[in-house]
Amino acid sequence: MALEGKIVDFGVADILQLISQQQKTGVLLVERGAERIEVLFWNGMIVSAHPVAKAEKDLLGEKLVLSGLVTEEQLHRALDVQGKNLQHIGEILVEFNMLGKDILDRIIRNQIYDTFSDLFQWKEGSYAFQPTLVNFNEKVFTPLGFEHIILDVLRMMDEWPGLLKRIDSMDAVFKKVEYADPAGMADVEAQLLEEQKIVYNFVDGSMTVSDLADRSLLGKFTTAQTLRELLDRECIERVEKNTLVSGTAKTWEQFLGPRLFIVGGYCILAMLVVSLMRMNPPDVKSTLSLLFPKPPVASVAANLEHNRVARIKNALQIYFWEHGAYPGGLERLVEVKLLQGKEILSSTGKPYHYSPQGHTYSLQSHPR
Repeated sequence: MALEGKIVDFGVADILQLISQQQKTGVLLVERGAERIEVLFWNGMIVSAHPVAKAEKDLLGEKLVLSGLVTEEQLHRALDVQGKNLQHIGEILVEFNMLGKDILDRIIRNQIYDTFSDLFQWKEGSYAFQPTLVNFNEKVFTPLGFEHIILDVLRMMDEWPGLLKRIDSMDAVFKKVEYADPAGMADVEAQLLEEQKIVYNFVDGSMTVSDLADRSLLGKFTTAQTLRELLDRECIERVEKNTLVSGTAKTWEQFLGPRLFIVGGYCILAMLVVSLMRMNPPDVKSTLSLLFPKPPVASVAANLEHNRVARIKNALQIYFWEHGAYPGGLERLVEVKLLQGKEILSSTGKPYHYSPQGHTYSLQSHPR
């Protein structure tokens, strides 16, 4: 019997945990509008999680060819075999020694983590689990337990804003730092770790972060994290949007034309504002109250407080999944290393009012 429902009634994390705990084998399809994500379970373990491919370029085989890990000929051979036994394309490539097991492990693991980090943020949509046979070779890929995945995914979601701030955006473009001595670049590459080498070799001054994630098959998070490490080591630098493409000539008139137009527009706007202010001088106090309905410092503090409470709630949920009950006190979350000591205190340094109540709990946003 299929298990169906709405995300608003039963969250994605809850349905994943339920299927995992009951050691089910089958396919979970989660939909939100035109978006569809498929999660494959094998005896309660997760063996795959990915968006349903909308085009041929989204298929794993095509991505492996683009990344240079397999050739077109190898892919066609594997597809011929897949047409006969319906195996996962990655399993076939590993069995025929066209792809290393460690590489397939890394690719599928990163794909699962990226998919779950997106899926956990869905607040609406529907899901349907269908028990069915899942072709899976345990010798080829090591399945993942849900409890193991969720800890890593929550950490990724927590670190993502900082990573995005460092690399600017998924549309940012980077290039290798040029060295006067060609041997310098070779020395840098020799000191890089495996994932750093993969991303570094693809950086060419034209591919965006999203392109690098697709080409390297490391996933968005790992690619962004690796780019940050390469930036910190000063191996790469960002290509500014207004950098001229080599071989493209521009005259001063072409270069300044758009800028002069923008400056002229601002001047006209400034003249209109000054004229209006002379006719009807504004009430400065009222204007400021409209611009800042709440003191900026207080607003920032409120956001920080909200983030602290959210982290505590996430830790409480993980603890419940692992132990079947909520902890007697927030200090227990620190003991099991789900949180640090300072994270169970408010911004004023006082503890929050927390009270476990069977299969639920009470956590007041303001400290006692």
